[in-house]
Amino acid sequence: MKTSTGLALSLITVLSLRASAQTAGDEAFNAAYGKVPTAATMAQLRAQPQRPAPPVPAAPAVKPPAAADDVWAKVIEKVKKDGRFTAGADPLPSDFTIEEVVGDEKADHASHVISFMGEINDDGLFEAMGALIVLRDYKIDPKDGNFRIDSWMFMTDVHGQVFNAVHMVSVETPAGEPVSNTPEKLSPADPRLQAQLDSMLKHWSERKP
Repeated sequence: MKTSTGLALSLITVLSLRASAQTAGDEAFNAAYGKVPTAATMAQLRAQPQRPAPPVPAAPAVKPPAAADDVWAKVIEKVKKDGRFTAGADPLPSDFTIEEVVGDEKADHASHVISFMGEINDDGLFEAMGALIVLRDYKIDPKDGNFRIDSWMFMTDVHGQVFNAVHMVSVETPAGEPVSNTPEKLSPADPRLQAQLDSMLKHWSERKP
């Protein structure tokens, strides 16, 4: 099987001062409430320290994608039952992994990988630290015969919450030789992340032996 190795607020006050003589009504107003500031007075006022603008409220934290509890439980059972165990060799961890290809590898097909990584504890039992879930969707480009590969990879904790995600579009020859790789910079708020994770976990939770 082929595999591949994130106002200040601006307060503008516009003060305009009359340059012409005040009307009788203006003079009566000034006599009762004080004169309209002169240009020189306003220049002095502007030179005084201004009250700082209120801080911009922090944006709410983006909730990372996560597996639904019932789906995650099914995924764990599938990997426990059908996963291939590989003992770790420093610095690589031990893992339980399932790899499978859906479709003809010489035509359009998809490569699925799920791996729970961890270590053997003092009781001789496997203790998972997290999971790696990968999908590579291969499509043949009729123009040159090469594969265009849409790849997604999620790294999760043991509860199925994502802490890293990668999306990349690459090109490989039919023999598996790399031609190009174009990674995408993902936003944590990208709605595709949860949708893609759900789709990939659906594949594993519903997988038949």
